[in-house]
Amino acid sequence: EDHHAIISTMTKTTRSTRSASYRSRSSELTPDAIPSSSTTPDVVSSSHGIMLSRPSPVKSHPSPDKSTSQPPSKRKRSQPSPVKSSATNEKRKRPTAEECKHVVSALGKIHPDVVKENQKRREGFIDRKKKKKQKTNKKKANCTPVTDAVISTMLSQNTTAANQNRAFAGLKEAFPGGWEEVATADTSLIEDAIRVAGLAKIRAERMQNMLQIVKEERGEANFEYLQNFTSTDAIQKELSRFKGMGPKTISCVCLFALGIPEFPVDTHVLRISQKLGWVSASTSREAAYEYLNDVVPDEHKLDLHCLLVTHGKWCYNCAANGKPQFKPKEKWTCPLIGMKSYKMDIKPKVKVEKQVKVKKEELKHRA
Repeated sequence: EDHHAIISTMTKTTRSTRSASYRSRSSELTPDAIPSSSTTPDVVSSSHGIMLSRPSPVKSHPSPDKSTSQPPSKRKRSQPSPVKSSATNEKRKRPTAEECKHVVSALGKIHPDVVKENQKRREGFIDRKKKKKQKTNKKKANCTPVTDAVISTMLSQNTTAANQNRAFAGLKEAFPGGWEEVATADTSLIEDAIRVAGLAKIRAERMQNMLQIVKEERGEANFEYLQNFTSTDAIQKELSRFKGMGPKTISCVCLFALGIPEFPVDTHVLRISQKLGWVSASTSREAAYEYLNDVVPDEHKLDLHCLLVTHGKWCYNCAANGKPQFKPKEKWTCPLIGMKSYKMDIKPKVKVEKQVKVKKEELKHRA
């Protein structure tokens, strides 16, 4: 009995010791007692007294740089600068000065009267400047070259050159008193004088309105005061405030009346410029004017403009739909065909005649 009592006492003592050890170890493993990952030991005791190894914490590394992580073949190449070299820009600008000179020389041989007329214009501009410097330019009655150019250019819109000239001559004949008389005349009389040019009512109203505004502002019904303007931009701004004075009309006034180097673009100039590849086929007349007026050299603007206009009216290859307004008096080959990028709209007459003969022979053979 004493032996059994001793064994029972030893068993109870062992159980109490294990229970106390378990409670003490459990308290060490509570969330509050667990140290951070930086101080957590590598070995931890489990509830069953078994020693477990804790995995070592994974150290965080900074994300790698994509530019350096990619292999050399997949790295993005540095994009070229959007600004192109000046040499490239110069190559793309057409027409070049050499092209303009060639066209003026080639077309001047076919239309020598245009070159002679322009030479007279230049001499007139030089004489006018000399008289202005010497202050000997006395005003003459009805001598208004600038006003004549403004009105004549307005009459040239949407009509032929022949109708324009007839309308302007009729206006001068109907009002011998000059533009002062036109400014105060009955509008119906102006309409009758310019009816041949078409749109008589609209033209007459705009024309008279311009002259009346200028007379009220400056005391005279004319545009001769534009000769005192020193800036082309100022002239354009002054004329653009009137109805019917668009970019082409103002450009013509600057070129033909004031001697300012401008390059007006009408339907003939635009069509031939497109054929020569100077502007694209979809370019508008306004956009073509902005571009060509900047590219064409000043010394060639007057001759090149006049020659292209005249050539477009006489040449079978350069006229609209191959139908010129005037038939050439002499047979000549268009010198522009041999130029680079020239596009022909019509086929040679020889090929057309051969095709007609072949078709007739086929019809006879079938019959």
